[in-house]
Amino acid sequence: MSLLEVRKVSKSFGKLQAVSELELSIDEGEVRCIIGANGAGKTTLFNLISGRIRPDSGQVVFAGEEISGMRPPQIVRKGLSRSFQVSNYFPNLSVFQNVRIAVLSRMRKSRIFYWPVSRLGPVNQRVSEILENFNLLPLAEVIADKLSHGDRRKLEISLVVAQEPRMLLLDEPTAGMNSTETESTIHLIKDLVTKLGLTLLLTEHDMKVVFSLADKITFMHYGQVVCEGPPQEIKANPDVKEIYLGGEVC
Repeated sequence: MSLLEVRKVSKSFGKLQAVSELELSIDEGEVRCIIGANGAGKTTLFNLISGRIRPDSGQVVFAGEEISGMRPPQIVRKGLSRSFQVSNYFPNLSVFQNVRIAVLSRMRKSRIFYWPVSRLGPVNQRVSEILENFNLLPLAEVIADKLSHGDRRKLEISLVVAQEPRMLLLDEPTAGMNSTETESTIHLIKDLVTKLGLTLLLTEHDMKVVFSLADKITFMHYGQVVCEGPPQEIKANPDVKEIYLGGEVC
């Protein structure tokens, strides 16, 4: 059953047609990877789904409800959250403090700075559980800006997971990572999908990551879907080879 549907969505910026009558359907529990060269429309698609921009035409439907006209915070509360390539944590706060803020945000609590310590017990327990899932518990008291690049990316994803989404959008989750960090992140994402039952939509340039994670791959070119299917089918597709993989089978 489809959790997310993008129905004939178009978006232009002046004379640039960034996305053109794009259709996409993602089932609950699926891991879908979007691939394509820079300028293919991947980021615009994510912005349309997450409510950062509105489509010129078409619909975005999540869990049977149209979300095209909703603002990002409304969409998050519906259960669809997004991580960004640009860091979204508080650099001068600890790892624990960052995740606690995200948990409290999900609870929509106000005046938290006036709470007695006793009221934070269940919140702190939830924070510890999230950090353990991301192998960040030993780094709980480390200032976020002092983390390695790989651990910062883990923190960024953990902040999104703290929102308790049904579906997660990930922008280039392994960007800038070395091979060890990339391998660790692949295992982390697989564990999250298994443990939390998340539906996942991600963009990624590293084809090793794509083929390791994806149940299905969608290939975009100039704002349109060229083809989609299981990893082996996409790997063998002549259009993908010619346009994106440079004629090489990866």
